Amino acid sequence: MLRVGILGAGGIAERAMVEPAREVDGVKVIAIGARDPERAVAFADRLDLEFSGDYDQVLNNPEIDLVYLALPPIVHADIAVRALQAGKHVLCEKPLSANAAGAQRIADAAAAAGKRAFVGFHFRMHGFTKRLLEVIASGVLGQVQSVEFDFSIPHFVVKPGNIRLDGDLAGGAVMDVGCYAADLMRAAWGEPQVVSAESVLYPDDARIDLQTDAVLKSPQGFEIKVRSSFMGDDKGAMSLKVVGSQATLEATSVIVPQWGATLTVTATDGTVLVEEKARDGENSYVRQLEHLVKVLGSGAPSPLEASGAVGTMQVVDDIYRAAGLQPR
Repeated sequence: MLRVGILGAGGIAERAMVEPAREVDGVKVIAIGARDPERAVAFADRLDLEFSGDYDQVLNNPEIDLVYLALPPIVHADIAVRALQAGKHVLCEKPLSANAAGAQRIADAAAAAGKRAFVGFHFRMHGFTKRLLEVIASGVLGQVQSVEFDFSIPHFVVKPGNIRLDGDLAGGAVMDVGCYAADLMRAAWGEPQVVSAESVLYPDDARIDLQTDAVLKSPQGFEIKVRSSFMGDDKGAMSLKVVGSQATLEATSVIVPQWGATLTVTATDGTVLVEEKARDGENSYVRQLEHLVKVLGSGAPSPLEASGAVGTMQVVDDIYRAAGLQPR
């Protein structure tokens, strides 16, 4: 049994860990820790968890095997290192850390402790995303000519007071949604080079990008455009378009496939070669937890490994630098 302790009593902890754990054999959430112990008590009572307390009480609990950090990324490195040194495995909510340096600290601490650290790119474990990467790698598109990500959250979602608009907590659009694009492009094509970036800044905190448009170059030489935004229209966008010499791929709801993701590949003559949808009822957070139980039990490698996610944070850092901003 993989016994999990959560740090952070926000809504993501329930959606990404408590609810999925009820559907996965071999895992049990037993503890919640928060800065405010009363909030932890309320969380534990509502969701029927055995133990609640502050961060230290969870980190020092010998019954816990894995700590899930449902906290702002600015604190991930420090707390993840403490958890690893306390003999726990770690899952960090995405992004892995505030920047590449923090991500490397986590990876190094995991190696030194003989434990494993992961980043919560849950979408990578969903069958839809695995199929998407399979189609990209299949050659059906011919030679890739251009790639375009539009990961735009509807404008009414991220409002004043949201932690994603707080520079002290490592907020910003690239940190929030752009990191998904960085992770996926690296999985599909390898390590990109950032060419340019331009940001729309939050008037109340000039460290925060409300929207960033970045241009990158793949190792194969084609252009990758990425829009990361809190300024989307009423529907928002989580789309990917890949134009190849033989066909064009279009995917929707890429970040959260269970929200009705679609995948279409159309040949240059208009013939539809692939037309698929995400399977009804499949949940990326459940798949992520199933994966963690499996790889921690077997020792098998994982695409969520912190050591691999350092490169994703390097891309995020480079986009911010290209936009004239400092890495978080």
